[in-house]
Amino acid sequence: MRRNLLLVILLLVAGPLYAQRFDKEHISVFAGGRYSHILDGHGMCRDLLSTYDTGGAGVLVGLHTHPSDSSWWANAFNYPTISLGFSWNHTGGLSFRNASRLGDFYNLYGRMQFDIVRAGWFSFGPALEVGIAFTPKYFQYISNPLNKFIGSPVEGYLGGGMELKFMLHPQWQLSLDVTLIHHSDGMTRVPNWGVNEVTAGAGIRYFLSPVPDMKRVRLDKPAFPKGLRWNVYTAVAVHACDTERKAQAQRAENGEIVLTDKLTVPPRIRAIVGVEATYRYARMFSTGIGVEGMYAANRYRETDLILRGETDPKGYSPFFVSVFLTQEFHYDRLSIHAQFGVYAFKRTGLTEDIGRCFQRIGLRYHVPRCGGLYLGFDMRTHKFDRSYCLEPHIGYTF
Repeated sequence: MRRNLLLVILLLVAGPLYAQRFDKEHISVFAGGRYSHILDGHGMCRDLLSTYDTGGAGVLVGLHTHPSDSSWWANAFNYPTISLGFSWNHTGGLSFRNASRLGDFYNLYGRMQFDIVRAGWFSFGPALEVGIAFTPKYFQYISNPLNKFIGSPVEGYLGGGMELKFMLHPQWQLSLDVTLIHHSDGMTRVPNWGVNEVTAGAGIRYFLSPVPDMKRVRLDKPAFPKGLRWNVYTAVAVHACDTERKAQAQRAENGEIVLTDKLTVPPRIRAIVGVEATYRYARMFSTGIGVEGMYAANRYRETDLILRGETDPKGYSPFFVSVFLTQEFHYDRLSIHAQFGVYAFKRTGLTEDIGRCFQRIGLRYHVPRCGGLYLGFDMRTHKFDRSYCLEPHIGYTF
């Protein structure tokens, strides 16, 4: 999982940084703090937490796109800032109702922020943070049984919010932000409820050189491959099933096995092939439809026998077939997509909680001088809820 999430950080920063200059006119450093409140959806935290508020801090090294870069894409997105950051969430300092506990989160992430409003010394706009996190406290059957939020020491980190900035000086900027943060295992380990926080932050950013005039200039629009395109891709992922963990606990209750902290549910492989037909009608947008097949190794039959005492009369299959709609947003060689699909064929048994529909978000980076070759990373969910699996993939555009 660590390699997968490091790939996400690289893909997030690769496209916007393409052809940008790394010099003191483009670099800044940032330091700040955050106040965090744990969100308790459906009362899931009440057995574990007695307080919900904590703090944190972070640092960023940013690269700023400028009008002098002559990039149509940077101009179109109002000259975004791309950063590499490290932050700390003091969730281990919360008050707990019992011996089970959460740990602090240590986050390494890529960040992109662009302004939708600039007025004099003020600017305002959204930010996206994607990365990897580490925590020393996670679910264990014996010593930490109520921490069902995090199932392994390594997690994914996802943040999104709005930032308000004020230039105190040509090289000094005050920043205020509100951000929603999510930590989870991406279902590479279970249980995986995930930890959600809403944060309010403040900090100071120092530019190595005075900030230039950031007014947009009129640039010639670049050509783009308008029309129908075909994307062919393959992906390999893993998924740890929480119903299998419950079956394991049931077997221990029946005296068949002994639970220990080292006992885990192994992640099962997911192998995926797909084809998309997309129509690019603008430089920044394309829309399409796709179909894919998935091989999903599982133990659904055994789980049904343990938890339900019966098997599904419809049978079981490790193969899924799905169709989906896709909407893609382009930034030069980088693109971000959102997909909504339905399983046309799926037989997973009585206890598996996979819905008929799925959602997927992800990004792709088209490799320079490699024709239509691209690298990508997706997260699949069901019911707009927790991740089902993380899907690094490779594909080709015809």
